[in-house]
Amino acid sequence: MFLKLQPLLYSLIFFIGLELIVFFHANVLFIMFFLLLMALFQGWKIGRKWKFSILPIFFVISSVALLYLVTIRHYQQIYIILAFVMYYLSLLGAYRLSKYENDQTAKGMNTAASMATIFFTYAGAYGLYLNFLVPLYYLMLVYLVTTFFVSYQYFSIICINKKKVWLYSLVVSLVMAEIAWTINFWPFGYLTSGAVALILYFVLWDIIQKNFLDIIRKKRIIFNLIFFSALASLVLISSKWIPVI
Repeated sequence: MFLKLQPLLYSLIFFIGLELIVFFHANVLFIMFFLLLMALFQGWKIGRKWKFSILPIFFVISSVALLYLVTIRHYQQIYIILAFVMYYLSLLGAYRLSKYENDQTAKGMNTAASMATIFFTYAGAYGLYLNFLVPLYYLMLVYLVTTFFVSYQYFSIICINKKKVWLYSLVVSLVMAEIAWTINFWPFGYLTSGAVALILYFVLWDIIQKNFLDIIRKKRIIFNLIFFSALASLVLISSKWIPVI
């Protein structure tokens, strides 16, 4: 079943919180602090493990950051609805995994929510970096910390070797921090840069995941590299080569 009352109610709180930020943006810090506390509680309450609080917490932060960059009202409402759906998937996935650790559908929900969190973070952080001219190392730090914890949360679900989970999470987060430094020189806006960074992250994430599951294949890796390189190139070619701030 894809409708559970507890995750749905918690997701509605998140939805209302984003709506309050739109209409009472002067109180964004207070509302965001409340949402973070709720996310911490909700992830543990539903998933029965503290690691399931990681995704809701980082999703709250990234959602608020990207919402700040959406200025047109009806776009804000579309974005909030999409964020609500992904937040619900993150909680529902945690709920189902707490009942059965090998629930493949729940893992798929967790993956979708993780990728949404990564994209929101990469795009939102880069957009704020462009708008407020914050130091570059702040951007790199955000990429590193978010990538590390979100990756750890997912990898720990599919691998029981905690040392390997920590190691691979650290490796992929360091790589994405370097990519954050690289995109600083790109003449693109935050959505394009966030999308390309997500594609690069997904390639690394997919290789590590298949390694953990012992289903890694050379042909599959080569295919993914070619396909996603072409996809990233298509995104760059079809985008404006002037940052849209």
